[in-house]
Amino acid sequence: MISLKKYPVLLCAFAICGLAAVGEGWLIYDRIRASREAAATLAKKQVELNAMAALVPGPTRAVAAAIEADLARARRALDTMQGELKGRGPAAERIRTAKVPTARTEAYFDLATFVEKSRDLAKAQNVDLRPEANRFGFALYANEGPKAERIAPVFHQQLIAQYLVESLLEARPRVILSIKREPTLTKAEKDKRDADLAAAAGGAAPAADPGTPPDAPEGDSDSPDFFTIDSHASARVPGYLDATAFRLTFVGQTTALRAFLNKLASFELPVLVREVEVEAASASDLVIEPPPVSSDDSANPGPSPEASVVLSADSAAGASKSTAKAASKVPNATPIVAKPWCKFTVTVEYVELVPPAGAVAGAAADPAKPAT
Repeated sequence: MISLKKYPVLLCAFAICGLAAVGEGWLIYDRIRASREAAATLAKKQVELNAMAALVPGPTRAVAAAIEADLARARRALDTMQGELKGRGPAAERIRTAKVPTARTEAYFDLATFVEKSRDLAKAQNVDLRPEANRFGFALYANEGPKAERIAPVFHQQLIAQYLVESLLEARPRVILSIKREPTLTKAEKDKRDADLAAAAGGAAPAADPGTPPDAPEGDSDSPDFFTIDSHASARVPGYLDATAFRLTFVGQTTALRAFLNKLASFELPVLVREVEVEAASASDLVIEPPPVSSDDSANPGPSPEASVVLSADSAAGASKSTAKAASKVPNATPIVAKPWCKFTVTVEYVELVPPAGAVAGAAADPAKPAT
């Protein structure tokens, strides 16, 4: 038997051959594994290629250019729609630049100024106001301003109501019977309402009626200011589109309704007409009582009882009877066919885009965009 210790060169040769054999084995294994992975990748790519070949239109350079052009047009259309939803003209500029009051007293005087100017405008347009409409939807704050957490949303509603009231008075109805608005919501109340709406849309049972603002303290009063729009009739989409609803009831002829709707259709503000109800005006709708004199009205008591307009049942038939001051304006000859007085109830919504979740945090510190 040959001892390898006596032949160190032979021992080194055997060791080198062994290492070479092990290396060759590893290389063979690695190539086989890589070959299998390449085969699997090839099969996957072939499936993807077959799927892409079945696409209509095919994924060519021309198609990619057309898709990019369509995307650019869609973005321009989106920018245009977002711009329109911000409104235009003096009313939109007033909302964009308005400074939200910081204290209850300041908010109260803002509302009082709005009410006084609206009454003066109604008097100038010869439009009568029912006591329910004498505060234009803000009777709850006849003696004090809104609570701190509701100053911003109430102020936002006041700006919208100002545009609606001015547009309605410009149409010159005979009598404004009432102006109502949705109760304002705090952020927590709004989040709960949106969660209920989302649950109702998904078929789950909401915690409360999705059309009713949850636990809205502002709406607990017996004030004639409030109404609740049906959630199915509202344009509100939680997470995408928010809306603030108003309901205006007035007596006039169809020309007044047409002028009012045409004004809203000009889209100076993003106001959508959700519902219009029409019925014949009764004699009681045409009887105007003098509004009660409150503490803030003592300096401007408005029309006296002698100057209040009382229209008899003959008025509903078309022959106006007013006070002694207005009686001189009534012609002696009554038309054979008089235009009837109608009672109109118009429900509208002011719509706003909800900013993306990422933009909410950045806009949280900006008080110029109050919640509604």
